[in-house]
Order: sequence, then structure tokens, then C-alpha cells
Amino acid sequence: MNNNKLSLSHQFKMEHGVSEPAEEGFTQLKVTGKLQTPWFGAGVGMNMSWRFLLNSENKIFLVAIDLLASPKELLNLSR
Repeated sequence: MNNNKLSLSHQFKMEHGVSEPAEEGFTQLKVTGKLQTPWFGAGVGMNMSWRFLLNSENKIFLVAIDLLASPKELLNLSR
């Protein structure tokens, strides 16, 4: 029996959110903030952006997640 468990603890602090019309009747929602997760290392927070494209029925058509980090910040993740 394997007692290994994956326990993930994520914390997100929203800093900004905006909604704007997009082409062909879509609406784009963009949320930016700082995400802290064990994937980045203990006590490390990274700036992230989530973009949602909603159709005319306000259903999610597309989700994009962007890591907003400099090359130096990305290199520090490997340590």
C-alpha cells in the first residue's frame, strides 16, 4: 500500500481585474496577481495572469494562464 499523498497548497492574491469587449461578441476577463505554490519553492510568489474569453452566453470559451516572470526569476526557480 502506497501512503504517499500529494498535498498542494496554493495562495493567490488578486491585484487587478478587468473586463473588456473582444471580437465577434466575446468578452475578455483578465485577472492578475501573485500565486504562491510549492511548485515555485517555499515562500516564492510569482506574478500570474489568467485570461478568460467568454462567449455571448457568458460561458468560458478559452482560458489562458501566463507566468509573468523575468528570465532571472525563472532561472532562480531551478535552485
